[in-house]
Amino acid sequence: MRFLVVHAHPDPDSFSHAIRAAALKGLAAADHEVELIDLYAEDFDPCMSEAEHRDYLTISEDHPDPDVRRSIELVRWAEGLIVIYPTWWSGLPAILKGWFERVFLPGVSFTIDPGTKPLRPALNDMRRLVGITTYGSSRPYRLAVGDPGRRTLLRTIRLAMGRRCRSSWISLDTLDGRSPEERAEFLAHVEAEMAAL
Repeated sequence: MRFLVVHAHPDPDSFSHAIRAAALKGLAAADHEVELIDLYAEDFDPCMSEAEHRDYLTISEDHPDPDVRRSIELVRWAEGLIVIYPTWWSGLPAILKGWFERVFLPGVSFTIDPGTKPLRPALNDMRRLVGITTYGSSRPYRLAVGDPGRRTLLRTIRLAMGRRCRSSWISLDTLDGRSPEERAEFLAHVEAEMAAL
């Protein structure tokens, strides 16, 4: 399968980067085709411009920003999307949220019927969606606040994909309280899950 991995963390020495490495290793073991977008390393601008907003319904066909254009091409190419990020303020890092806003445009992730106006999914070749994250908080806390990052990915983003798309969630709660052994065990789990895709 063709997988697009999107990663959002600014520190190359972070545990999130170790998760990314484990995921890529597992995907390679399963002989998948993989493309990586590292939002911070690529200095992706998450802010939609006034011109983008004005041309929102048509801009996906010839987007003026080369970074967004590349992302659109990779999203259209992919059969699976894997999103790796740390949960901050109970949700997605701003750079990742901005990536979705600028890339998952009409004509890319959904279409709008001109007569009745309902949204229809456009990523019908997408067969897998995987979210991988860590939480600083405990499981009871994230459940109490509604786990917004998970909802965004597995509900909102998932709706842009066809009916055949399967989704899964891999997460580690209370990251700062985890021992080196627990962290290593989680990395092994991520690698195994990616190898099994």
